[in-house]
Amino acid sequence: MTKKVRRILLLATLALPCALTACFSASDHPSSNNRNSGQSVVDPSQQPTPVNVAQAVVPVENCESTDTPERGLQGQVSLVERIAGFAGANCNLKLIGRFEGDGASLQHGSYKHCAYYGQAYAVAAVAPDSLRRPSLRTPGVVVVNAIDPSNPKAVAYLQSPAMLDPWESLKVHAGRGLLAAVNGTSSTNGGPQFDVYDIAKDCANPVLLASITMDDMKLKGHEGNWAPDGLTYYGADLENKIYYAIDLSDPTKPKYLTQWKVPEQDLGVHGMSFSKDGTRGYFILQGQGGANARNGFGIYDLTAIQKRQNNPEVRLISTAFWNDGAWAQHTEPFSIKGRKYLVSIDEMGSDGAQSAAARYTTCQTGRLGFGIPRIFDITDEKNPTLVSKLALEIGQLENCLQASTDSSTSVIFSYDSHYCSVDNPDNATMLACSYFNSGLRLFDIRTPQKVKEIAYYNPAMTPGYKAGSAYAVTGLCAGADWSSSRPTIDTVKGQILFTSQCAGFQILQMSPSIFPLR
Repeated sequence: MTKKVRRILLLATLALPCALTACFSASDHPSSNNRNSGQSVVDPSQQPTPVNVAQAVVPVENCESTDTPERGLQGQVSLVERIAGFAGANCNLKLIGRFEGDGASLQHGSYKHCAYYGQAYAVAAVAPDSLRRPSLRTPGVVVVNAIDPSNPKAVAYLQSPAMLDPWESLKVHAGRGLLAAVNGTSSTNGGPQFDVYDIAKDCANPVLLASITMDDMKLKGHEGNWAPDGLTYYGADLENKIYYAIDLSDPTKPKYLTQWKVPEQDLGVHGMSFSKDGTRGYFILQGQGGANARNGFGIYDLTAIQKRQNNPEVRLISTAFWNDGAWAQHTEPFSIKGRKYLVSIDEMGSDGAQSAAARYTTCQTGRLGFGIPRIFDITDEKNPTLVSKLALEIGQLENCLQASTDSSTSVIFSYDSHYCSVDNPDNATMLACSYFNSGLRLFDIRTPQKVKEIAYYNPAMTPGYKAGSAYAVTGLCAGADWSSSRPTIDTVKGQILFTSQCAGFQILQMSPSIFPLR
C-alpha cells in the first residue's frame, strides 16, 4: 500500500455514494484488447508490447458437501451480502483455528508452530479527528502460539520501534530462525529503525538481537524481504523510491551495504523476491496507473552484494511492463519441470485508486478494473514472457458493472489481489493468493498456462472497530473483509495460515480431495 493510497484513505468515508447508475459517465469508450506482456529493457518513450493472453482462472469444479460455496460469480461478495452482513464462503478449505484479537494489519509470517503479524498501531496518529480509531489494547507485533491449531493464542507482543507498525516489511527467515522488520508507520511515515529477533530458540518468545536507527542512510521502511541464505535483508523506501540492502551475517550487528533507485522517474518501489542462489532479484517497478502508464518488475543482478564486494553495484538485466494494472505489490519465483517462472501481483486496477463509476469506465477501455496476479516465464531472464493472468470471474471485463456495483461502498480496495506464495519453489504445484474482498484463493499451477482454482476461503465479516486493522483507516469493519497478508502453505499438514484485517489470524485445513494434488 502506497503513500497515495494512505492519502486517499484519509479522505474516504464509508458513506454510500450516489446511486451507481447515476454516477457513471454517459460517454461510450471503445473496447480494445490492450493486454501487455513483459519486455526487455526499453526506451522510456516506448509503450508495452500487447499480447493476447486473456484467459481467466478456471473455477473450482467440486466442493465438499459441508462447504458453503460462493453464491455468485467466482470471487464475488455481492452488495446485498455486504449490506446484510457477509456470512463467509468456503470450498475445500475449512477454518480450524482463529485468533481475532484487535484485527490485523497487512503482513503475517510463520515459523514452526508460531505466527507473527503486525497491527496498525500508528495509523490513528495520522488520521483526522473525524476518523480516529479506538486505541489498541496492546500495541506491537502479535506473537501467536498455534501448537494447538484449533486454539491459537497470543502469547507476546513485540514493541521495539520497527515492530510497532512494520507495515509490509515483517518477514521470517526460516533457515536462520530470524524475524525482521523496518519501521513503516502508516505506509510511509516511518523512520529508519530496523529490528531483528531470534525466533529459533523459542518461537513463542522472540529475543531482540538488534534494534538500530539507520540515520546515516536516511531510509524509511514499507516493504522488505530476506535473501534466500538469510545473510541479507532488502528493504523498500517508497517515499524516496529507493531499494537498499542490509548485511545480517551477524544479526546482532546489522550493517548497511548499498542502495539504488529505480531506472525511471515515474516508477516506484515495493516488494521483491530472489533466485535460490541470491544473485538475481525480482524487484517491483511500480506504476501508479493510467492508459499510458507502465507498471511491472525488473530482474537485477545482485552478485556484487551476494559476494560482499566493496561498494557493490546492482545491474538491471531486464524489465516487464503492462498498463492494465497498477501499484505492483511483490513478486514470487518458482520452477516447474525445469522452467523458471515468476508471479507478479498488482494491488490495483489499471487506473489506480478509483470510484466505482470510474473503474467501470476503465473497463470500457479494455483494461482491468482490479489488480490481479500474472505469471511470467523467466527461463530466459533477458526476455520475461507473460503466460497467464489470474483474473477471477468477478474481475473479468464483462463483469465490471456488477463488480463496480458490489464495490460501490468500498474504500480503495475491493476485488484486488495483494500477496501470493507457492507450496514448493523448486517444484511448485499450488499457488495461494490473497485477494482483498475475495479472500484466500488456492490454485493448481502445474500447467501455468491454464491455472485452475481448487479451493477458496473468504472470511465472514466480523463487524465493529478493530484497532489493529488498517481496514479503511478507521478500523471500522463492514461489508467484506480485507484478506491482505502473504499466505503460508504447510505442505506437511495440508494447512494454510494467513491473516485478514477484521477476522485476524486464521488456520485453514485443505480438503483430502485436493491435498495432496493427484
